[in-house]
Amino acid sequence: MSWPLLKADNIHKYFGSNHVLRGVDLEVRKGQVQCVIGPSGSGKSTLLRCLNFLERPDQGYVYLDGEPIGYAWSGNELREMRPAGLARQRERMGMVFQSFNLFAHLSALDNVKLAPRLVNGISEGVARQQAADLLAAVGLQGKEDHKPAQLSGGQQQRVAIARALAMKPEVMLFDEPTSALDPELVGDVLDVMRGLADDGMTMVIVTHEMSFAADVADQVVFMDEGNVVEAGTPEDIFSRSSHPRTVSFLSRVLG
Repeated sequence: MSWPLLKADNIHKYFGSNHVLRGVDLEVRKGQVQCVIGPSGSGKSTLLRCLNFLERPDQGYVYLDGEPIGYAWSGNELREMRPAGLARQRERMGMVFQSFNLFAHLSALDNVKLAPRLVNGISEGVARQQAADLLAAVGLQGKEDHKPAQLSGGQQQRVAIARALAMKPEVMLFDEPTSALDPELVGDVLDVMRGLADDGMTMVIVTHEMSFAADVADQVVFMDEGNVVEAGTPEDIFSRSSHPRTVSFLSRVLG
């Protein structure tokens, strides 16, 4: 079997004396959608941040297509990579956060085209057309000149998704992208993510939207207290799980 596109191997993370991740393993294959679920404080978001080295694991490694994230081989040893090398690796992974993190003084189009212009050095014309196409793809045609304050929360989150896609990532990481939205705005964002799944984008999604996970995920990962308690198909987790902790969690969130 081929090497997974994204692999977390025995990831541990501490914040002071708090052991947040306790030897987490994860494998994501090209084109696969993995949804990570679990109670608040279980380590889901920390795991996601470790995947692209926004948080440095205290033990273990993350590999992107076989290449260790944040490290480079020096002889037979792995040594921490210089910032430029890490930045190059991060370009291969797009990340969408709970908060939109848009530049308030820039239009939607300028938010989307900024990184390709600055990082990849593409021309202004190409960057503008690419940004306009991406905004149209996430349902925001006609909103190109709107600044974040002129957009709803759901629209801002779709701009954030378009911005991440502008760097042409191999993997998209989503950290509870609908948690900050009013309920009536959630559907539009989830529809964009469904479209990405249908197009074959590799995604790791931390979510509390159980029906979305059941509908879109190839694999669902249930975490609790810094551990992967159970992983399997949506049917395995939502319909056939016999693990007491999974059953207890789902009975609470699904009623």
